[in-house]
Amino acid sequence: MNLFKLSHANPVATVVIFLIVAIMGLAALISLPVQLTPNLEQPKITILNFWRAAAPAEMEAELVEPQEEVLETIVGVESISSSVRAGMSITTLNFQVGTDMQAKLMDVINAMNQAPPRPRDAEEPRISLGGLEQPLSTLLIRKTVEGADGDFTDDQELIRQTVAPALRTIEGVTKVRLNSFRDPQLEIVFDPYRMAALDLQLDTLLQRIRSAGNVSGGFASVGRREYTVRFAGQYVADEWAQMIVAYNDGRPVRLGEIAEVRPGHEPLRGFAYRDGDPAFYIQLFAASNANTVEIMTALKERVATVNAEHLSDADLELILSFDASEHIKRAIALVQGNLGLGIALAMGLLYLMLRGWRATALIAITIPFSLLAALLVLDLLGRSLNIISLAGLAFAVGLVLDAAIVVQENIVRLLQHGKPLKKAVVQGTVEVAPALFASTLTTVAIFTPIVFMQGVEGQLFFDLAVSMAVAVCASMLGAFFLVPVVAGIFLRGGADAGQPPRFWHRLAKHYLCLANTDSRALLWLLLLGPGAAAVIWALTPETDFLPEAKWEGIMTVFTVPPGASYETLEDEIGRTLIRRLEPHRTGEKSPGIRAYNLAMSEGGKVLFVYPENPREVHDVLDLLRTEILADLPDTRAFSFQSSLLSINVGGSRSVYMNFAGELDDASRQVAAQTMQRIQAEIPGAGLRPLPGLNDAQPQLVLAPDDHAVARAGLNRNQVADMVRATTSGLYVGEQFDGSRRQNIILKAPPWANPEQLQAVPMATPLSGVQTLGQLTRAERRAGPTQLRRYNGERTFTLAITPPADMSLEATLEKLAPIMADAQAQVSPGIHLMLSGGSDDLADTIATMTWNFAFAVLVLFLLMTALFRSTLDSLVVLASMPMALAGGVLGLCALNLFAFQSLDLLTMIGFVILMGLVVNNAILLIDRARRGRAEGLSDEESIRMAVETRVRPIWMSTLTSVVGMLPLVLVPGVGSEIYRGLAVVIVGGMLTSTLFTVVFMASALRLLARLRARRAEAAIDSAIQAS
Repeated sequence: MNLFKLSHANPVATVVIFLIVAIMGLAALISLPVQLTPNLEQPKITILNFWRAAAPAEMEAELVEPQEEVLETIVGVESISSSVRAGMSITTLNFQVGTDMQAKLMDVINAMNQAPPRPRDAEEPRISLGGLEQPLSTLLIRKTVEGADGDFTDDQELIRQTVAPALRTIEGVTKVRLNSFRDPQLEIVFDPYRMAALDLQLDTLLQRIRSAGNVSGGFASVGRREYTVRFAGQYVADEWAQMIVAYNDGRPVRLGEIAEVRPGHEPLRGFAYRDGDPAFYIQLFAASNANTVEIMTALKERVATVNAEHLSDADLELILSFDASEHIKRAIALVQGNLGLGIALAMGLLYLMLRGWRATALIAITIPFSLLAALLVLDLLGRSLNIISLAGLAFAVGLVLDAAIVVQENIVRLLQHGKPLKKAVVQGTVEVAPALFASTLTTVAIFTPIVFMQGVEGQLFFDLAVSMAVAVCASMLGAFFLVPVVAGIFLRGGADAGQPPRFWHRLAKHYLCLANTDSRALLWLLLLGPGAAAVIWALTPETDFLPEAKWEGIMTVFTVPPGASYETLEDEIGRTLIRRLEPHRTGEKSPGIRAYNLAMSEGGKVLFVYPENPREVHDVLDLLRTEILADLPDTRAFSFQSSLLSINVGGSRSVYMNFAGELDDASRQVAAQTMQRIQAEIPGAGLRPLPGLNDAQPQLVLAPDDHAVARAGLNRNQVADMVRATTSGLYVGEQFDGSRRQNIILKAPPWANPEQLQAVPMATPLSGVQTLGQLTRAERRAGPTQLRRYNGERTFTLAITPPADMSLEATLEKLAPIMADAQAQVSPGIHLMLSGGSDDLADTIATMTWNFAFAVLVLFLLMTALFRSTLDSLVVLASMPMALAGGVLGLCALNLFAFQSLDLLTMIGFVILMGLVVNNAILLIDRARRGRAEGLSDEESIRMAVETRVRPIWMSTLTSVVGMLPLVLVPGVGSEIYRGLAVVIVGGMLTSTLFTVVFMASALRLLARLRARRAEAAIDSAIQAS
């Protein structure tokens, strides 16, 4: 305890040390990056494949399935899922939490090198750590000329050379993706009829074009010089037409005779609109630890600069479409406001209870120091300032006052007993230091399980655990060293050292009367213990994974008619939606819409709507569902409010019911009936089939006639090349001009109907000119627009999003019999399983159960070591069920006004609550033990403990509760994230404080009787033995 005397003997040095820490905390506050939530790193690896003009079935057969076969050999892979579309596929590998993902990334890269060679025109697979990268912001470029079309090919070079570099140089930006950019390509458009007339085979033409490339000949030393030898075999743009591709009757046939060589661009497969105008779509990506608010501020300035310097003269305008900083600023401002309001309320209540500004200021000085110390540690750990870390600071506001209140109260008590100020300050601190150290240690220890959680829950709440734990530790140090030093100055006049109000004496007397007999004490223990257990068992809400934490942005995902071209989608769906949305954007109709984005491509088909008034988000959502999206031809639309914590499209609560295996007609019928049953039994649930249930994509399948093909001297590949060349074009190579690389595409003029395709002539080695109709048999079929695979099998999936007022646990209970009935009806070989939210919930419950048990064990061992008494530790633990019951009652009260399930964040609230409520019991039992050590009787020691601790207990509890109340009562963006946690802590602390004093007085009384009887029995045994 020499440190207490040393700090009081050197008050200036003590204050300076605390000021240095506070100044460093202020510096950390300025430097901390501002984000919405902590970075959530999922143990996933994603592989993207792109293959131009490939159907889903070919993507699956040639790329996805062979890759999955080598990937499933990687140790630690829990599941592999793939989504296959025309021209692209997304494969996701899921690993166990805690896996070394850098090592697994190398394993995946090595495995992909063992996969079979990919087709010539398939791109290199893109392998990335984590799920699909989410853009920080989206931007759109639109033409300012009224009535302009949506063709940006003439402007895209300007965009690439000016806009992209300007955005890429913003600090924190890692990538700028020009989604609407159409890569240039060299198109060789041949005339198949002219080729057939000249007896020119496609194979010959392909060989000539592919052989036109530069070759390095090496180096040659000639005399005193060394020459670099190059064969310049590549044609430049103006020379292609002069290429000799064959000889016909001794005459050279040049490429220009049979084909037109022209610059072109890859086909446009999609469209984008911003507020009714065609737009060029851009995505901006940032580093995971980047300061989102700073990036968005710089981005807005850069957008204005780009428009003024580059785009305005070209009749273009760059628009910031999605600003992530808007809801981040509002969410952060809400928590900051709650933090400030909590401080003000706690200080106001403290002033009312202390009846003096000096005593209030003395305690209040621990708040800024504790919060700034927490910010300093967050900065040293490389964390960010987000709603979770700020919520931790807001929760800590009341808690950091506890130690200062106890120290100040004990100093004042000693002054009232006539102790000199200097001695009262030191002795008052020394007397309560062991109890405060024990209570602080138990509070900090309770965060240990949270810090070591490795899943989403650990990443999400690491900042909260650190900020609260550091703030509480700093408050203890402030109470031990800063408060006594300042008290030596503030209390010299003794202005605030008067007697406390009689209310506290009456309250202490009332508590003592409730447990003044053994029978009453036993009755209280029998009522409070089983009563709390009954409340917990009967009223605990159903479990959930994560809260939705919604903001006003509304996303709509479309399932469009299979086989519809993008021109048709734009004309029949896109323009219909624009016509319906525009009156609400221009103010002609209500509710108002501030802006909207519509985009359809292979990557997805979505509509994003921003309400004019965030409070009207539900009205806009109803408008979309009942009017805007109604009666779209053969189109399903699923609209939902965006979530701040969304992990999957549709929210983190989505459940996936997977039908694994190749579905036959009977199984498809069962799946359709299952969809109808889910909609009937879970009204309001979002339901999306992935992919569509029916194969409705029209396909024209040309099956080779092997006899005709062989008789003509051809093989299947040669015929397939002609089919590809006459449809989307055949990739034959690349051309590099020193600055840009572009594909060379060999293609025929487009055909208007299948008959024209079958009439395409083809020169053959043995049978002269043959048509495709003579070499193949044409069949019209229906095929899938999208394929989904799960753990190596084709899978049909129902994505189910529970209604807002239904927990994930209740949803799974309703789905269980539905899935069991479906499993009994599907054909053999088809098996059903749940994934997504169901797995998350099961993992969450298992993790939190273990962490709860671990936290209880840690508390018990700590208190046993501090008290050196197992019995006293068990008594303290026995007081916890009352707090847990109070938390449950708090949730029940909240559910009267707003739906609140027992989600992951709320569960953590119960773990934190345990570490907080034991403090009161520790203070009581520590004072009673010291009373017995001072020679007081058991009755006197219990009375002394209640009388001296009831006021600081209630003061610290009420200031803590009042400081947290804004987190419970103030709604806004992001408040759902911490609202349940706050309710649990507030309800638990109030209930615990209300009953802990009488519970501990009763328990201590019975323990005293038990010790007395043991002593009497020991004396009797000794007498009998003598």
